[in-house]
Amino acid sequence: MKKINLKPSQKLIDLSKAKFIIHPHAEDALTLWQRFRSRNTEIDIFGLDKFYRPPLRLIAGNGSTLYFVNDFARVDNILISSSSDKYPCLITPESIQDIQMLAWAEVVKLVFSKDIHHPQLFKALKQMAPKYIICKLMGINSLMIDSYCSFANITKTSFEYQQSKTAIEDTPSLTKPPEKSYY
Repeated sequence: MKKINLKPSQKLIDLSKAKFIIHPHAEDALTLWQRFRSRNTEIDIFGLDKFYRPPLRLIAGNGSTLYFVNDFARVDNILISSSSDKYPCLITPESIQDIQMLAWAEVVKLVFSKDIHHPQLFKALKQMAPKYIICKLMGINSLMIDSYCSFANITKTSFEYQQSKTAIEDTPSLTKPPEKSYY
């Protein structure tokens, strides 16, 4: 039987020399996070000395492949900056459930964003996310509007207002269609 090393290791890794990609079990969470994340500017932590940056949590793949499963905003900034800096990384073995929990936690954090559209995020979570993971992260029994609102610390009235406002904006106008011209 092959011995599995469960001890994480910390290294400085030059991400320009490693293949740095999303773990397959975290792709749906990243897609949803990219769709709902805030476009506001964030504090630039990349100006800090590399030894004071919190390490990225990565999973070693084959060869020089490294998989990321969370910290989507930091990874996004790293990939955009494409600098040749070395980043502190914590290489950890993870189970599939741990990978999914870490990835979907990034999406659940969006619930607390000030400019989030709660009905759309709720609908996306219902359709795309593993229900048992979302319920565990939110500490709820089932993913219902009431439990979502309670977790997000919003009233059901606010949720319904956002929902009705979107429905009104999406309804086609009842104005008279333009007349045809025969030139």
